[in-house]
Amino acid sequence: MILFVALSHAGLLDGLDPSERHLETCRIAVEEAAEGSRVAQVHGVWKACLGEAERLGYGDITEGLRAAVAVSAAEVEAEPQRLSEPHRWAVAVLGEAAQWTNVTFPTDRVRQVFRRWMEVDEGRAYAEPIRNVSVNWRLPVAEADEQVVRRYVEDAGLRWVAPGDPTADVIVTARLERAETDGEGSAQGTLRRVVRTLAVERVRLPARARTLKGFTVSSTSESPTAPEAADSALRITADAAAQRLLLRLLGELFPPAD
Repeated sequence: MILFVALSHAGLLDGLDPSERHLETCRIAVEEAAEGSRVAQVHGVWKACLGEAERLGYGDITEGLRAAVAVSAAEVEAEPQRLSEPHRWAVAVLGEAAQWTNVTFPTDRVRQVFRRWMEVDEGRAYAEPIRNVSVNWRLPVAEADEQVVRRYVEDAGLRWVAPGDPTADVIVTARLERAETDGEGSAQGTLRRVVRTLAVERVRLPARARTLKGFTVSSTSESPTAPEAADSALRITADAAAQRLLLRLLGELFPPAD
């Protein structure tokens, strides 16, 4: 399968590293294939993307593409239940996603399916033990920055509660960091480059007496002003961290078979 990208998207790919350009091309092709819920076509696109990434030696993105291939395959198999048995459909798709808890997915599909699942009574009941999340910051965090993190956690279908809230099912211990340097020159002058890092030290589930492995997510953004770059980098980082947290929690709901 050959991937074609509309000219309207061409500018989005300028300046990216080769593997990043390939991944973004795949995302665009998947978005186009996803129109009309053509899940088999979406699966075919991810398979083609993985094959091409392996051929070109893009090792930094192949694991994420393998995860996308596996989850889209599960969605193809479960498609007959999507409307008639939404709980069964979501369990099939999310159960596969839960086997990839250490991977950064190249797609938002896991979060989309989880939110759909939370619209179903059986789904809400099944996920109730992992939905209330509190974040304990190791260092002080600006309120505006915390609100960005909160927005993405809630967008993943989880619920945000304050530190110390007795209803917290999940207690996250984390650090939010910022590093700033001069970036590339542009017509507007020297750009500001900002790196935002969200380091999760541990994820504790007190009711289950379980502590899950942490993770670190970073993103870099450049802009004429530091606040713009910082905001962009934080949004990308918070988005990726929220999905990684969701995957960790799905791993608790759907542990690997013995």
